[in-house]
Amino acid sequence: MSILKTCAMLLLALASLLPLTPTHAESKPVQNDADAKLALILKEGNKLANERKFAEAIARFDTVIAAYEDRYRNSKDEIRCARWNTESLYYLVESASRKKNMVVLASTWADAYFLKGYILVHIGQFVQARPFLEKAIKLSPGNAMYLSELGGVFQREKNWPAALQTFQSAEQATEFSPPDVKNAELGKAWRGIAYVYVEQGRLDEAEALYKKCLKLDPNDSMAAGELRYVEKQRGAH
Repeated sequence: MSILKTCAMLLLALASLLPLTPTHAESKPVQNDADAKLALILKEGNKLANERKFAEAIARFDTVIAAYEDRYRNSKDEIRCARWNTESLYYLVESASRKKNMVVLASTWADAYFLKGYILVHIGQFVQARPFLEKAIKLSPGNAMYLSELGGVFQREKNWPAALQTFQSAEQATEFSPPDVKNAELGKAWRGIAYVYVEQGRLDEAEALYKKCLKLDPNDSMAAGELRYVEKQRGAH
């Protein structure tokens, strides 16, 4: 069993002793009124992004980013952002093992980086997107969603070794995903790994992973389509 898996199991056991609300969105800690206001700005930006008002959305995300960067610019503590208690515990335990002081915030700051990067990916600006995704991951290294998005950038760049490593990291990080999104994030990581396997000619491994995706979610149309592609490729050889 991997060290990460063992750590995850211990943290899940600890988390079960803590009071958790039904969804990770409701269990996010808010440190002060300023954080609450920034979370509202982030929410406004997300709404604008869904309306395809990308420039206005990015402006909101930049406001959030600038506020947090200014607040923590001279901090001597390590800063992490977490979606729920188990992810937060993971960061705190990891920092304690290195004898580092750490502050774990709600995910607002990291989400602002991620959402800006996500928009840039959506409009085809992959090179510009990468630094923001990397900053999100630096704040939340156990966030599978962030990792898979960066893996997708490497995938588009046909950087197969980097894509594979990043999607595999996303797979491991699902140990810390909130329960309501865990399966979706695991499926996305598996599809990313399988896609790279196809490009590397590892069709058997890709097929096995796509089947795992469909076992996890029988309605995963992306995995079903890719599985048909793998079968077609095998028939062509």
